[in-house]
Amino acid sequence: MAIEINNVSHSSGQISELSGHHREAAQPATNKAADTSSVPANRGDQVSLTPTAQQLRSLEEQVAAQPVVDTQRVNAARDALANGSFDINAERIAGKMMSLEKALGDMG
Repeated sequence: MAIEINNVSHSSGQISELSGHHREAAQPATNKAADTSSVPANRGDQVSLTPTAQQLRSLEEQVAAQPVVDTQRVNAARDALANGSFDINAERIAGKMMSLEKALGDMG
């Protein structure tokens, strides 16, 4: 199976077909990883985080430590729905939706 590579002609000696009956004609590749005498090893590489990245990591840890669901609030809402005392404030809901819409508009 031949692989088409842009800007490389098939007639150049750089491409060898390794499929089917042509496999035995392919030249073995040199092992560059074994020859490390001319390339020094990069030991002791270090990564330093910017203050912003450190702050983001701290915030991620704080969010991960929070419970996913506030069970007390869920139970209170469930009880209020069950006994008919759950109050729906349409003006508050509309105001929150408008605030969200404005915030999303400011982002773009």
